[in-house]
Amino acid sequence: MTRNSLHLRLWLTIGLAVLPLFLFVLVDYQERRTQAVERAHAEVEQRLAAARREALGAHKMVEFVLRIMARSNDLQSLDGTSCSEIAKRLLVSRDDFANIGAALPDGSLFCSARPTSATINVSDRTWFQAGMRGGGITYGEFIVGRVSGRPGMVFGYPLHGPQGEVRGVLFASISLDWVDKLIDDFKLPPGWEASLIDMDGRILSHQPDVDRWRDHVVAPDQLAALRRALNEGSGIIELPGFDGMRRLYGVAAPGFAPDSGLMTIGAPLEQSLDAVDRRFQIHLALLGAVTILSALLARLYIYQLIEVWAVRVRDTVARIAAGSLGTRVGKGTSVHELDEVTAGIDRMAAEIERRDAELRRLSMAVEQSPECIVITDTNARIEYVNEAFCRITGYSREEAIGRNPRILNAGLTPRETYDELWATLSRGEVWRGEFHNTRKDGANYLELATIAPIKQPDGTITHYVAVKEDITQRKQSEALLHRLAYYDALTGLPNRALLRDRLQQAIRGSGRSEAWGMLMLLDIDRFQQLNDSRGHASGDQLLKELGNRLRAAMREDDTVARHGDDDFAIVIENIGDSQDDAIAHAELIARKLHAELDAPYALGENGSEPHYATLSIGVSLFRGKAAAPDTLLKQAEVALYKAKEDGRNTIRFFNPEMQAVVDAHARMEIGLRETLQSGGFRLFYQPQVDRHGRLAGAEALIRWPGADGRMISPAEFIPLAEDTGLIVQIGQWVLSTACAQIAQWQQAPATRHLSIAVNVSARQFHQADFVEVVHRTVEAAGIDPSRLKLELTESVILGDLDETVARMNQLRALGIQFALDDFGTGYSSLSYLKGLPFAQLKIDQSFIRDMTQDEGSEIIVLAILSMSRALGLEAIAEGVETPTQREFLRLHGCEFYQGYLFGKPLPIEAWGDFLATASG
Repeated sequence: MTRNSLHLRLWLTIGLAVLPLFLFVLVDYQERRTQAVERAHAEVEQRLAAARREALGAHKMVEFVLRIMARSNDLQSLDGTSCSEIAKRLLVSRDDFANIGAALPDGSLFCSARPTSATINVSDRTWFQAGMRGGGITYGEFIVGRVSGRPGMVFGYPLHGPQGEVRGVLFASISLDWVDKLIDDFKLPPGWEASLIDMDGRILSHQPDVDRWRDHVVAPDQLAALRRALNEGSGIIELPGFDGMRRLYGVAAPGFAPDSGLMTIGAPLEQSLDAVDRRFQIHLALLGAVTILSALLARLYIYQLIEVWAVRVRDTVARIAAGSLGTRVGKGTSVHELDEVTAGIDRMAAEIERRDAELRRLSMAVEQSPECIVITDTNARIEYVNEAFCRITGYSREEAIGRNPRILNAGLTPRETYDELWATLSRGEVWRGEFHNTRKDGANYLELATIAPIKQPDGTITHYVAVKEDITQRKQSEALLHRLAYYDALTGLPNRALLRDRLQQAIRGSGRSEAWGMLMLLDIDRFQQLNDSRGHASGDQLLKELGNRLRAAMREDDTVARHGDDDFAIVIENIGDSQDDAIAHAELIARKLHAELDAPYALGENGSEPHYATLSIGVSLFRGKAAAPDTLLKQAEVALYKAKEDGRNTIRFFNPEMQAVVDAHARMEIGLRETLQSGGFRLFYQPQVDRHGRLAGAEALIRWPGADGRMISPAEFIPLAEDTGLIVQIGQWVLSTACAQIAQWQQAPATRHLSIAVNVSARQFHQADFVEVVHRTVEAAGIDPSRLKLELTESVILGDLDETVARMNQLRALGIQFALDDFGTGYSSLSYLKGLPFAQLKIDQSFIRDMTQDEGSEIIVLAILSMSRALGLEAIAEGVETPTQREFLRLHGCEFYQGYLFGKPLPIEAWGDFLATASG
């Protein structure tokens, strides 16, 4: 079998080698045959064109005869006798004409060169109808003459009157001998033929041998082919002739009778193609002989070269297939390519040996895998399970093989899971999912499975492999983590994160149903007082008891959550379809809940300590997707704050006025961020002068130009900047800008002594890197640190006093000065004032404004001035607006002043007048 196969491949190789030669010979034959046919085409077309010219010439000759007759004066009277005489004379001069005559407009003949025995009417003839339309000689019509009784062709010619009207039609009947002569004038070469065929397929004339073929009827299929060539093709067609010889025919409509027949000229193909065929046969024979000789020589050589080697290779492969993986072909040949095959087989054997070892290792890995691995056939019968399967399920390998994996299903896995599993596998895709299975001992466990089809190269599924993992403990851990992440550990209620999620769901549900919902925030009044008086354990006990009451009072579909330390949130859906109904329902729910929570709470051990707690409640309503969860929470917080402001233990709803405040804050926050990014803030400077009126420095005051050109008051945006944390970035900008201005003043001797005071907020001061930032800013500006004064309020100092002292001392060591702003308005303490490194006290403008009318304010101002002198601190009065105020302060030892009396805050570009007094 191998030898025959080798022989077959040898012949196939030789065949492929000589195939291009065969193709070349075949292409050459086709090309030569095509050229011969093209030459015949060209000659047929030339003959056909000549035939058309001859036919047109004959047509013009007939027209000439009829035109002569039409111009005869004897025809103007339509005298039949005179007309017949003229026709006879013309007929005698034309041998090919069968008759000449004329017909009146009604079709009756009144003139004929040949005598007529009866009245003849030709109104039904095509030539007559065409002639009556005027214009010139008509095309010929093949008919049997009604006068001569012989077949022929008739031409018509209109006879016009003096006014151009058609008074009749002249005709010339031509015998078929004229057609024979016309075709004979084509002078066709031997073997060629020409025919004139009427529309019914009857041969009217034929050359050569006209007598044989006249009146012969062409076969229908031949006639149809000739018509197709004329109407649809190029006018050239190859088909068997009337005598059976295959010819190349040119087909045209006779120029003198295009609608009455076909004119064909045929050239014999066999004569032109015989030489081409003989040449092809000779080439084919020579090529076949060369092929056979080459095959014999190759066979003799390859037999010795390949077959012995092939037998050795076959035996080696057979031994490898039998399991002797160490077998090799070994011995080489004198052919490089065969030696490469030998080496390839040896490498393949080595690779198979290596992969067999890997397969054994893989089998061990699968068997010893900690995950359960199951292989089934396409009918879900188990064919293999590993050791992990037996350990996890409790079934032995013998108990599982041949059974369905449903032995683990105790009805806990939903039916939909199995439907989805088989739908996925039937599509040839991998399925992943979870099974709620049961071990052999009845214990339940949760299993994560990945099941994939095993496919053959053609895509046919043969088995399924499942890799499964016991995830019972993982799921329990995930559930615990979920509870820790989304539930409050103390009360067991949803926490703030889960509240936002539930609120988002409620908003989406409201958008679908268009029903109103409500959000309530409940805050325990004076909760800190409970912690301080009874301890945090009592506070926790109150929170848990309140959570239990809220959970019991609300519906199962409502969400009760712990929103903060001592406040709770409740989300209630579907409280009304209209706003009025929703408000009424919400108020009813809030008041009912407020009354239920008003009962005393049993605290302490065994509930022996009753405690009365009141609640402030803020309510916000929502419908649809118009509001985001954060917006609703802010609205409810605004309402809650309003309830606390109104005396606590009450209920307040969020209203449009509250919303306007929230929206304004939101817009202002966006504006703050945009202005900070674009550098839109401006720094104004209010001069500070000494007791002699000389300029001593300035306070830097930030200004925010609004979009309408109006300056937005710091009293409006500074508190918001504090709440949002933007005050840190704004404060840094103010500090950098003020230091840059100090650097400019230092360049001139007249302004080198001036200092600038910068306000520092509590949030900015307590930033971990505040000292480093100030130090870096001063160094970058290259200024004298003593020219920079940082103004702090008492709110900055309160808190961690040790940290405050440490930071102030670090900055004081750099040379930076400190001023205590708004002194006297807070709970000023001499103890911390004495221990802090302040250089200046700033008397608040409220005392300066009232000191001349209010004795209390006057006493406070005098006390501050006296205390500052005792502590060695400078005193500066702000808000000085009248000379009287200044003179009072000067008389009592105040050294520095600031206020509208000396100048309003202005941008540095408008400081020309102030700087002029700097050196005064």
